[in-house]
Amino acid sequence: MIMAKLKEATREQHEGTEQSVSIMDQMASIDNYITLLSKFYRFYSSMEAELVKLNLQKYGYDFSQRLKTSKLETDLKNLGIWDEAQKLAPFQKLPNIDSPEKAFGCLYVLEGATLGGQIIKRHLKEHLDLNPENGGLFFNGYGEKTGEMWKEFIQITTEFADNANNDEAIIQTAKETFDSINECFREEISIGKTAN
Repeated sequence: MIMAKLKEATREQHEGTEQSVSIMDQMASIDNYITLLSKFYRFYSSMEAELVKLNLQKYGYDFSQRLKTSKLETDLKNLGIWDEAQKLAPFQKLPNIDSPEKAFGCLYVLEGATLGGQIIKRHLKEHLDLNPENGGLFFNGYGEKTGEMWKEFIQITTEFADNANNDEAIIQTAKETFDSINECFREEISIGKTAN
């Protein structure tokens, strides 16, 4: 089954991403959190622009319902940093997404991150008093539907992989996506401090 293969094959990259992104460490201050969100914005705005070029709806996956860039924009606006954040250079070192197989490999990472956001949103509320209305929308994922939409993604991806018979392309692109996120978060960015 493709999901078990993906989990095992990307274990090392997943652990590396958790270390390089280090989300929980960024809860100490609002300025750290703003830098974190700005890096996510650089990655997602660039990556989603590539993914929307592929028609995945014919496989049952409606990407328009799962886009995150607008949520990041909302958070950055609510935190008073949008004018600066939108001037950040787009992130260029992305995996090549030129087939549905590669798209589903990439989406495995993005959808998994959405699921993980459910833990983070509780820490946001506790440490920075942030919720979906004042800067925590991105980590809220799909709200109450997050678990349901993860299960739907598993079903769609499993059916697609069974028919496509090209697990290697899916797995390789998932690895490349983790590597791309790691690279994005290693890059230093200059983002102003809040007045708060």
